[in-house]
Amino acid sequence: MSPFRPAQRSGELATSIVLFSIGVVWLVGVLDMPPGGFSVPGPGFFPTLLGLLLCISSAALAGKTLLTSATAGVPLGNRHIWSTGVALVVLAALLEPLGFVPSVALFVGFFLRRLAEFRWTTAILAATAAAAATYWIFSHALGIPLPPVRWF
Repeated sequence: MSPFRPAQRSGELATSIVLFSIGVVWLVGVLDMPPGGFSVPGPGFFPTLLGLLLCISSAALAGKTLLTSATAGVPLGNRHIWSTGVALVVLAALLEPLGFVPSVALFVGFFLRRLAEFRWTTAILAATAAAAATYWIFSHALGIPLPPVRWF
């Protein structure tokens, strides 16, 4: 079974359309926020600026793609990219029920095992230490509340 190999040109056009759409939705979402000015920016100033930059850069990508000739097919992602997407969805699903430390420890441990090829024991210990240290930095040093561990 061969992997899906879209043409690079069609992939770049699809990417530019998706990014432009996100920029437009972003700009519509910040319409109610007061923009302020350059000397005193309001809460909508930087979101509007970012939405405009996203629309402009995606339009430039589409223009570049339309002006270049077609290229051969390229593979769509690889196993590391797909596993990252799945791991992020799992992290988002587990963050509230499990709490920050166990969820992030599982997330980091997965990547230490999958990408860095650590042994399971090393990956779990390092990931738990990193998650606990991160929790302490955010909750105690910076004062940012994170989801607590629910089962202690």
